[in-house]
Amino acid sequence: MTLQRLGKAARRLAGHFSRRDEDELDGSFLPHLMGSFARAADIMAQENRFLQDNDVSAAAALLPEKTATMEELTVLVARARKHDVRVENLSPAFRQVQRRFTEIAAQNGELLQQALVTQEAVMKLLIESAVEANRHGYGRTGEVGSDTSCGSLSLNDRA
Repeated sequence: MTLQRLGKAARRLAGHFSRRDEDELDGSFLPHLMGSFARAADIMAQENRFLQDNDVSAAAALLPEKTATMEELTVLVARARKHDVRVENLSPAFRQVQRRFTEIAAQNGELLQQALVTQEAVMKLLIESAVEANRHGYGRTGEVGSDTSCGSLSLNDRA
């Protein structure tokens, strides 16, 4: 699924708020926002476990759900800011969920960065291995060690 399609899906999901609802916050807004923080934290915690186990494919499978949840959370946070919702006015339970989200998000960032470094190292190793494999072997004429992929220059007139 492309990011554009994910964005559209997230906007549809967030679109269940009517224009009238955007003008004022009702009693269900803060619990909804808190639930969105909790869902995002749960998804990232699961992704973190997969990344710690080096199960990158399982972590990648969470991307659509993570993207949609983060899009929804972004919309809700923007709405809260628009209505001047302050952290100091939130319940202790809400602040605890928000703290958990922040801690898990920081760990998630670190694990994703480590996964990128690992992926880069693996790709470099694969490329170096492929280049090295091309350097050894037999050339077109059957001579050992002929490598034409690197544009080598030879003074041997037999080749």
